[in-house]
Amino acid sequence: MLNINPVSTKNWMYLNEHFSYMKDVKMFDLFLHNKFRFKELSFIFKDQIIFDYSKNIITLHTINLFVNLLKEINFSNYLKFMLLGGKINVTENRSVLHVALRDRNNFFFNEGNNFSKIKEDVENNLKKMELFTNSILKGELTGFSGKKILNIVNIGIGGSDLGSRMVINALSDYKNYLNIYFISNIDVSDLKNVLNKVNIENTLFIVCSKTFTTLETISNAKIVRDFVINFYDRNESSISNHFVAVTNNLREAKKFGINVNNIFFMFDWVGGRFSLCSSVGLSICLSIGFDNFLQLLDGFHDMDVHFFSCDLSKNIPVIFSIISIWYNNFFKFDVESILVYKNNLSYIPLYLQQLLMESNGKNVDRNGNYIKDYFTSSVLLGGVGTDVQHSFFQFLHQGTKCIPCDFIAEICSDNNIDNSHFKLMSNFFAQTHSLAFGDIKLKKHFSKGKYNFLNKFKVFKGNKPSNTILVKKITPYTLGSIISLYEHKIFTQGIILNIFSFDQWGVELGKNISSLIFQNLLHKKNSNLDKSTDGLVNYFNTKFK
Repeated sequence: MLNINPVSTKNWMYLNEHFSYMKDVKMFDLFLHNKFRFKELSFIFKDQIIFDYSKNIITLHTINLFVNLLKEINFSNYLKFMLLGGKINVTENRSVLHVALRDRNNFFFNEGNNFSKIKEDVENNLKKMELFTNSILKGELTGFSGKKILNIVNIGIGGSDLGSRMVINALSDYKNYLNIYFISNIDVSDLKNVLNKVNIENTLFIVCSKTFTTLETISNAKIVRDFVINFYDRNESSISNHFVAVTNNLREAKKFGINVNNIFFMFDWVGGRFSLCSSVGLSICLSIGFDNFLQLLDGFHDMDVHFFSCDLSKNIPVIFSIISIWYNNFFKFDVESILVYKNNLSYIPLYLQQLLMESNGKNVDRNGNYIKDYFTSSVLLGGVGTDVQHSFFQFLHQGTKCIPCDFIAEICSDNNIDNSHFKLMSNFFAQTHSLAFGDIKLKKHFSKGKYNFLNKFKVFKGNKPSNTILVKKITPYTLGSIISLYEHKIFTQGIILNIFSFDQWGVELGKNISSLIFQNLLHKKNSNLDKSTDGLVNYFNTKFK
C-alpha cells in the first residue's frame, strides 16, 4: 500500500492552482452560468434520498482533480485491501470489516474470498440476536420473579452507547412496547435517574463492553448488579435473569455472573464506533424488532455497495469526503456542522462527532511522521433545527468564520398538524438558500452605494456552503444508508490524508492518569503530576466529605 503525504502529490499541486481561482468565486455566479448545476451536482439514491451538493464553492473540475488525486494514491487498492481482510488498522494489528456485518447476500464476502468463518460467525450472531429478541418480545424470557421484561437498560459508553442511542431515538416511530434506557456516564446521577424509573423485576440490563474492563461501564454495571442482588435478598442467582453481556471477553463476563448463553460476541475486527450493526445493536433489535433491524442492515449494505462499486466521480461518500478536505485544507474552513430538521435525529450530530473526530483526529501519518503541512479532521458541531437557528445560526450567517453545513430532513411526515411540517421545511429550505446567496436585495443596494448605517448590520453576504440530504422518510433502511455514507466519507478522508482512521490512542493517556489520581483520591495523597493538578487534587481532598 502507498502511504503518501497528499501535499507531495502532483494533483494536490493542481488543486492549489485551482484554488487560487476558486477562492474568490461566488456561488451565485456558478448557478448563473450553469443552468444545469443542480442536476449535475446532485444524486438520487434508490429513489429514497436526494444528496444535493450544488451549493458549494466547487465545480466538476474540482471533483475531477480530487478523483485524479485518489487515483494517484491508488485509493482503489485500499478498498480491495479492506475487503480482503487486510489489517488496515495497523497500530492495533486488526482487520476492519464492519461491512461484513451487513453483507447478508454475500455481495462482498463469499466462499471464494475465504471468509466462510467470518460469515458463519456473523450469521450465528444474528440468529442468536433474533431468537433472544423474539423470546423477550413474546414474554418467554422473564425476570427472576417470573415477570415479563418491559425495560431494557444498555450500560456502555462511546461506541457501545452512542450508536444504539442514536438509532433508537431516530427510529422512535418503529418502537414497540419496551422502554429503552441508557447508562453511560460514570457520574452516578445518570445511573440513579434510570434506576428510579424502572422496576427491577421487569428490567433487563445489557452490559456492553468489548474488553469488559471499560472503567465507566464496569463500574456502573457492578453498582447495578449489587442493586439487583439486594433487591432479591442477596440471591446472586437473579443475575442470570436480569443481565446479558456484549463483549469478546467471555471469561470476565462469566465471572460477573452472566450466563454464557446470554453473552453476545463482539468481533475483534469491528471498531467500537463502527459497531452498531453488530451485537452492540442488541438494544436496537429489542426496541424496533428483528425485521426492522434487518432493514437497517440492508440500508447500510446498499450504501456499502454504492461506495465500493460506483465510479469515484459519482460516488456519494467520496464526494462528501472531497468537499470536507477541500474546505478544511484549502479554504481553511476548519469547522463543519450537521443540522438535522427532525427532532428524533437529535443524536446524529453527537454520533458523527465521535465517528469523525475519534477516527481522523490524528497528528501522525501512516509513515510515523508528525503532520505539519496539512490538516486532518475538522471540528464538528451540530444540532436540531429550528432550535439551533436561535442559537448559533447568527454565527453561521454573519460570523467571521465560514462553517460548511450538512442539512438533513425528511419529506414525508405524520406530524403536519396546522401545517407544522411545512413550516419546519420552509425553514430548512430558507436556511440553505440564505447561507448560499445571502440577501440579494440588500447586496444590490450596497453595490450601488445605496445603504444606511443600520442596513450594514443587516447584510447577509452569503457564499456559505452546504450539502442537503433530503430523505423521503426516515426508516430503518434510509437511516442505515445515511450512517453508512458518513462511515465511508470518514474512511476516504483518512486514506487521502494518509492517517490511520481506525485506532484511538488519544483516549488512552487520560484513562491511565485517571487511574493514578483515583488512588490518590481514595487515600488522600498528592498526585505528584504538576503544580496545578496537585493543587486541585489537594483542594478536593480537603473539601470532600
